[in-house]
This record gives sequence, structure tokens and C-alpha cells, in this order.
Amino acid sequence: MKTSSSQYEKGPRLVVPPRIYGVSGCETSIYYRNLTSVINPANYAFEVECEKGRMDEERWRWTPSCDECGTFPIRISMWSDQGLEAEARTEIVVSPADAGKGGKCAFLYVGASCTVAKGHPEALQERFLRPGNPVVTMLGSQAPGYGKPQPGGPAVEAYGGWSWSSFFLRDRVEFIENADGLHPRRPYDVPSPFLFRKNGETRFDFPQYIETVCHGVIPDCILFELGVNGVFQCRSDAECEKLLSERIALYMRKMLTAFKEVAPDACYGVELIPVGSWSQDGFGANYGCQQSRRRWLLNAEMMNLFYLAHAEEWGYECVPAYLNVDGSSNYPVKMEPRFAGSDEMVARVCNALHPAQFGQWADMEYYWMKNYWASRLKG
Repeated sequence: MKTSSSQYEKGPRLVVPPRIYGVSGCETSIYYRNLTSVINPANYAFEVECEKGRMDEERWRWTPSCDECGTFPIRISMWSDQGLEAEARTEIVVSPADAGKGGKCAFLYVGASCTVAKGHPEALQERFLRPGNPVVTMLGSQAPGYGKPQPGGPAVEAYGGWSWSSFFLRDRVEFIENADGLHPRRPYDVPSPFLFRKNGETRFDFPQYIETVCHGVIPDCILFELGVNGVFQCRSDAECEKLLSERIALYMRKMLTAFKEVAPDACYGVELIPVGSWSQDGFGANYGCQQSRRRWLLNAEMMNLFYLAHAEEWGYECVPAYLNVDGSSNYPVKMEPRFAGSDEMVARVCNALHPAQFGQWADMEYYWMKNYWASRLKG
């Protein structure tokens, strides 16, 4: 699988991971518009072939019962008036609701703004605390909204605007006010928690991080939510491909290698990056004319193809949380006049990439971890 410009000239495609995840008693969704970068998905019909679940207008959904654990194949096709335009195959792996019960798991979540946004770490912890789960310790130096983690509370290692390279290159501290509605006080140039000075030299030292921040606890499960900020600004396929092959690949491999030297037996996941709101209004509200939703969809597609292509070789699983997120109704909106001087107020999306509620996002992350607990964690 290659991320070459020529591939984007061949017409519509569906980008689907090799597997998605589910848990008995919990709903899993695949929103069709999150699968493709076509400009107007309304021009296409989507069909799903699966012995389970149901097809709706915007999504396929299924809530497995307690006796429906296992693996089930799924075929998704996209049709136009001219016929079949694209198809893809995947499978849903359903874990029992009590997978991992009686065990223990140390979890490290490394990411950017969506990881640390208020509501996301809390949603994950709420799921971890449900009956039938292991005792989960969330590691990291950041609480939701960049606070200090409290004993037993949610914790992550994440910073708004960061990508893979940021954890190797940032070594100063400064905060700026940010009016994006989710991070009123976003760290602008925070020092990487993985950088330490020794003998006058600053270097990436994950073992020291484990001792200093995690009090010697080595994570059993590590999830990365990085990449959006690495390719967001790209305005062409060529620019995006260059960043992927030269910068993203370099620092991603360096981080994975450094982590695996300390935690060789951990389960590693890399989140496929979100396509975000289905409305251009969110992009306009956040970025003016600096980036469009049309261009972002292409960048995200190339990034996700890159992640899928290297998963087996670099030793991680792709976690498709964004497929489970409703891009139509689960992004923040605000009321404003339809136009200057108008008495009519309308609701417009005001955030491109940060959902209004992180429950759907956290669900798929939780399902992925339940699959890990079912296969590798013993009580």
C-alpha cells in the first residue's frame, strides 16, 4: 500500500482498517462518510454486507449480545449511478463484556489536543471502571485540560498542536491563551516529558520518564493519537507525501523503537486520524482560509494509508476510533446571525476536529483494549 499522488487520481476509494472492534452489550458504528475523501458523499449509496447489525442512512451499527462474541466479516461498497465505485473488506472482533476481569493493566496514552481535551480521558476512565474490567492505572503527567493528575484519576501524556517529532524537539516552556473553546490555556512550547538533560546534553530518555513520571511502572498497553498536526497544513499530495516519508516516518519509528526497548511485551496501538466534522463551517471557524475540509480529507487519507501500510512491520495495531464518531451531529455548534444584520439565528459548527462529546471516540479505544485483555491479559 503506497501513499502516492497517482493513487488519488484514480477516483473514489474506501479506506478501512483490517479490523474494527466491539464489545458485547455496546454499540459499534461505521459512519460511511468517515471512510472516503470524496467531496460529496451524498452522490453515492453505501451498502454493507454482514450477518450482523443493520444499515442506516449514515452508518452501519450493531450492539452484540453476550452470546455474539467472535469475529465477523464485513464488506462495504460505494455505488454511483454508473455502478460500483469502490469496495473494502474488514472484520469486527467482538470481545466479552468481562474480558480482563480480575487482572491489572497499566495504560499510557500519548497524543495531542484530542487526547487531553476535557471529556476524553474522563470518558475512557469511566469505561475502565465498569464491572468486568481489570484494574487500570492511567499513566502520564497531564490530567484533562492540562491539569495535574490526581491519585486514581485520569492521566495522559498529550499536548495540543504536537506530532511525533514534538516529543523529540521541544524543550522550552511557555503557555498561550487559546480560544478554540476546548483549550483556554494550551501549552505552546512545553518541554517534552521524554527529554532529559544529562552531562549538559538533552536527549530522549524513555527509561527516565518511566522512573520519574510513572514511578517505575512499565505500561502494558500504549496508545498513540498523533499525526493530525504533522500533516494538517499540507496543501498538496506531494507535500503530504514528503512529510510522511521523511519526517513522520523518522520520528514515529524512533519513538516506537525507544518505547519497545523498555516495554517489549506491551500492546501498541496507533489511532487512525480523524476526518473531523462533516461541515466546512468548523474548518472556517478554526482556520479561516488556511485549510479546507476538502484538502484535509486528502491529508487524513494519506496519513491513514501510511499507518495501515506500516502496522505489521513496525509492530502496532491500527485503532479506528474515528469511524465510530458522528461527524454530522457530534461536533460543537454555536448560534450566530445567518448574515450581518439578519434577525435569523442559525446553528453553525464551530470546531473542525474536536467532537462535542468524546464518548463515541472513547468507545472504540475501549473496545480495542478489551480485545487486548481478552487475548493477552490474565487475571
